[in-house]
Amino acid sequence: MKTIYHLILTSLLLTLVGCSSVHNIQLNTLRPAEVSYHRTYPSVVIVNNCTADSLHESSRYIDENGKQYRLTSEMDSISQLMTMSLGTLLYDSRAFERIEIFTPDSNSITGIAGIGNELLNEWQSYAPDDIHIAINAIVPTVTMQVTPIDGIFCSDMSVVSQAHMQCFVPDREVINLSVCDTLYWQSYGDTPYMANSYMPDFEECINEAIAALSLKVADIFAPHIRIVNRYIFSTGHPAMKDAFKYWDNNQYTEASYIWEYVYKYAKDKGRRAKAAANLAVYNEIEDNYTDALKYAQEAASIFVNINEVEAAQYTINYCSDLESRIEEAPLLDNVME
Repeated sequence: MKTIYHLILTSLLLTLVGCSSVHNIQLNTLRPAEVSYHRTYPSVVIVNNCTADSLHESSRYIDENGKQYRLTSEMDSISQLMTMSLGTLLYDSRAFERIEIFTPDSNSITGIAGIGNELLNEWQSYAPDDIHIAINAIVPTVTMQVTPIDGIFCSDMSVVSQAHMQCFVPDREVINLSVCDTLYWQSYGDTPYMANSYMPDFEECINEAIAALSLKVADIFAPHIRIVNRYIFSTGHPAMKDAFKYWDNNQYTEASYIWEYVYKYAKDKGRRAKAAANLAVYNEIEDNYTDALKYAQEAASIFVNINEVEAAQYTINYCSDLESRIEEAPLLDNVME
């Protein structure tokens, strides 16, 4: 399995000691679905089983004086948007043979109560090998508040979106899911009216929140990209400076040769630990997770021994993530074929 990573080298993150510094990079890592299926590349039916599309009863508008008003809005498109967004995301993952969207007859929709045995038996009779993902309820809770700050007004809005779902995999126990996501917006103005007027359109915010929720749900059902932070250590030592110049110029293999030399022969323990941590990152981008873990464990051990607390905590957490990647690798083999 070979994964292509996009490395984003950002500005200097922090200074540790003396001339030592740490540079942050972000890796796009492929992670497996959280749900396991009965076969590779299964077919999926996404069921819109929602009875109503409306804001949660606790949604509130709070004015500049602290007075609260209940927010209400009937939005016919929420469940349909969620269903179509999820379907598109699962289709784009290329992890499924077929994606279908299904809306039951209004008399058969059961909403948050979930799918009954009669309807489930009906599905299983005509599509016994298909996975069914039922969206039973989508509940956005909106809070909008205007706050006076130093002569101007700040308008804040949050949309907490929650989806109640069920997943039916052939020959498996039903999976009940409740997925939540939150988005925020903020604007300022000389008056409460102006602060509110600079906010995006209310329906646009709801649609954006549902799209974000769909993405979070899709990550449960399909392999997905997760951005992770990694650090490249540099010091004032000539060898470490040269290695970083190679790395900064996208010459990763050349940088790794220098780090290997420093790791093996440097007398300074901190320098050896930093070289080992950098070699862990290099091996991870080469998909050599076992070697990456070996170097990360060695770096963590040395950092702990010399009491470099922040670096030790980073490498300990890094080891945990690499262990997860090793466990996940077999689950991704079919996706990478």
